[in-house]
Amino acid sequence: MAVSLSVDFKRGVRKIIIFEFIFVIAAIAIFVFIFIRHNQKKDFDLTPRDKSGEEIEEDESNDPSLAPIYEEDSGYVDWSPWEDFLKDVGIIDIREGMIEYETGDNSRKFVMLAEKKQSNPYLKTNQELAVANMFNEIFYNGLQRPLKETTLSQKIEMTDFLNELKEHSQYLKGSNQQMKDYAAMVIKDTLDYQRETDRFETRTYLQFEAVVYPEEVYGDSVEKLEEQIHEKALTKLLRQITRASDVLKRADHPLEPLDTFGLLEVLYKTFHRESSVKIRFEDIIKKQRFAIYTTANQSDKIFKEVNQRIQIENKLLSHARDAMWLKQQIENQEKLAKGEDYYESYDTESDQDREKGRLDLSEFEDLD
Repeated sequence: MAVSLSVDFKRGVRKIIIFEFIFVIAAIAIFVFIFIRHNQKKDFDLTPRDKSGEEIEEDESNDPSLAPIYEEDSGYVDWSPWEDFLKDVGIIDIREGMIEYETGDNSRKFVMLAEKKQSNPYLKTNQELAVANMFNEIFYNGLQRPLKETTLSQKIEMTDFLNELKEHSQYLKGSNQQMKDYAAMVIKDTLDYQRETDRFETRTYLQFEAVVYPEEVYGDSVEKLEEQIHEKALTKLLRQITRASDVLKRADHPLEPLDTFGLLEVLYKTFHRESSVKIRFEDIIKKQRFAIYTTANQSDKIFKEVNQRIQIENKLLSHARDAMWLKQQIENQEKLAKGEDYYESYDTESDQDREKGRLDLSEFEDLD
């Protein structure tokens, strides 16, 4: 009898323990569920949904940032800045008159452009032409490094020369005021003729290449290494240009290396064939025509003239507005004298104008 009571007691204790274990698990599950629901209520769900509660997929075609960019008759879906284009073609940097390209083989490659001066073959004799051809042949047969020759049609530009000539003409010795005025008038006419007439000539550029390897430079810092690399590349390139010019100048085609400004000007004329004819690269830099915030130095005279023009424009707008309002008041008095409501007549005229516009549009639709 005692044994059966002890067995029943153990079974009862076991059931209690199991019940408590199930109760604890249920309590933990309820706590986790409440915690999750509480966190879900913190942030408002802004997912687009229909009346049935289903999510609505967003239409990316209506995104203004994805709209194509139109320029004249061309449209561009993706617009990339100029720096991205330079990276795509492998250009790392442009400075000190050199273009640095990527190599991918633990080396640095630099390219420098030199302009090949032109000469008129029609002013030479047959013997002079033969000598020029001989030295050209010597130069091309003696090439040991890669060389690329390109030609570019450019507008004949004499603005700087004529401006300097105009300035010097006012200080010539032995000239009177009439002579100075006549010289200024002739130079001004020449400048106007240059702006109105587009005359072009062919420019020839030679592209010299130099590669710098790690064992050729040394330095205790990154700045020193960069300085050594550019100095080494510049030395190699100038040595090539000097040797080539020593030969080509005997054929009346000396070489002139381009600095950073000349290099950027060639790139500007290459990629902006139409606008470069109308706008000089030097004027863009001086006047900063494409800058969002202009920081170019302006004289006090120009600053005062701009302020005066702004004031004049504001006064003209104010006078025009007052004159139109005075005219409108006179018309209102005339219509009131005739017993007409000028507000109603104005609305009627506007309706007639809109109706006339619809009729005109319908005519064009009939033509289509």
